[in-house]
Amino acid sequence: MEKGKIIRSLAYKFTERFAVKLIGLVIGIVLARLLTPEILGQVAILEIFVNLSFVLIDDGVNSALVQSKTADERDYVTVFFITAGIVAFAICLLELFAPAIAAYYKSPELVQPLRFYAFSLIFSSFNSIQVARMQREMRFREMMYCNLAATVLAGALGVALAYQGAGLWALVAYHYGQIVVACVATFLVLRWIPRGRFSAESAKRLGGFGLKMLAASLVTNLYNSLRPLIIGRRFSTEDLGYYDRGQKFATTVSMNLDTAIRSVMFPVLSRSQDERAQFLAILRRMKQLGSFVIFPVMFGIAAVAEPLILLLLKEQWLPAVPYLVLLSIAEAQVPLTSANLVALKSLGRSDIYAKQELLRRALMLIVLVISVVAFDSALAIAVSFLISAWIDVWVTSLPIKQLLNYGFLAQLRDVWKSLLTAICMAAAVWALGLLGLPALPLLAVQIVFGGAVYLLLNLALKNESLLYLLTAVKNRRAA
Repeated sequence: MEKGKIIRSLAYKFTERFAVKLIGLVIGIVLARLLTPEILGQVAILEIFVNLSFVLIDDGVNSALVQSKTADERDYVTVFFITAGIVAFAICLLELFAPAIAAYYKSPELVQPLRFYAFSLIFSSFNSIQVARMQREMRFREMMYCNLAATVLAGALGVALAYQGAGLWALVAYHYGQIVVACVATFLVLRWIPRGRFSAESAKRLGGFGLKMLAASLVTNLYNSLRPLIIGRRFSTEDLGYYDRGQKFATTVSMNLDTAIRSVMFPVLSRSQDERAQFLAILRRMKQLGSFVIFPVMFGIAAVAEPLILLLLKEQWLPAVPYLVLLSIAEAQVPLTSANLVALKSLGRSDIYAKQELLRRALMLIVLVISVVAFDSALAIAVSFLISAWIDVWVTSLPIKQLLNYGFLAQLRDVWKSLLTAICMAAAVWALGLLGLPALPLLAVQIVFGGAVYLLLNLALKNESLLYLLTAVKNRRAA
């Protein structure tokens, strides 16, 4: 594939994720100031159950559409029918068990929002097929505009309802609105309507890969849901609100930077799956650039957690600070583990992917159980996630060593400069916090100082990722 097209696609996807999440972060801050930690905790519970349903839609046969070397109209129509059946089943379950879920968390006010929220799956299922098609066609500019429109319009609705005292329903409207507007906007771009019949041959061909990916994703999502489920039940929805806010801040950067890279590199790697030397070169570059960008941001957020929370959310949210520190350090490993997972998906090795997922979650579950039984605190649950997240770096490298001879030590050699300089930068930034300045000037000084330290350290170590980016910018200007 043309190198320039890949770079443009990455640029569009980065712009989309940054813009969407920056706008979303601002909206989230406004809503957090207007609403209580308890309400945000209740919304976190809603998201757990709806997100489990989203997994059935996004990570099954839909992912097979992107991975497949060829996908025709018959394949898209077949996936549409499969997804429609899954959605109908998921909605029925959520409608039926909404009272039981609300009773379990001692929050009867969750029943109607959960039942209403369930119907967003209809829009999400149709949009997942549209997004798969746009990914295959590398139409990331149009995707950027669609998602920006969805975030802005839904955010305006959520903030307006929060000002009117809608409480929990303001957040429900915000999340629901994002899904609906994104679906409609994408349809106006593609104008795709399923035409044709269900094909058993397509279902069999795509299902072999898709069902294994679905099983792996369900295991992952169930594991990720355990921590908020335990906190919300064993402690309180207020504690869950603090945990969720720390997690939202931490994942806003890491997961969305990573999503931008994966969205572009998944189809690119899939097309190179038969050329192993080229495949490995792309994978290494993906891992190096992702680490160079994400490491300093995540360790930096951990270093400025307190002034950041004070400035954005005020003193009532200070209990979220330790969660933000721990979860930011945990999320720093995302470019390492995610690149390995994308490589397995792109190679079509859903069999290894599913087996690996079971091993990963078994190890993480052991760490989580120890933290709950031995320490019995919400903070200990966050610590357990940090520990298991970095163990995961080694676990996900095992099949890559087997398939590409690119194991844990080789991967570490590719990113150690970015990791070391990010940790040193974070330590220097944290030390500045001892000056006792007000939150706004302190945060401004820390950001500028941290960026300068990181760049200088990488120049001193001649980090290949920095030199690659500088060369790319120079060539772009020359062109």
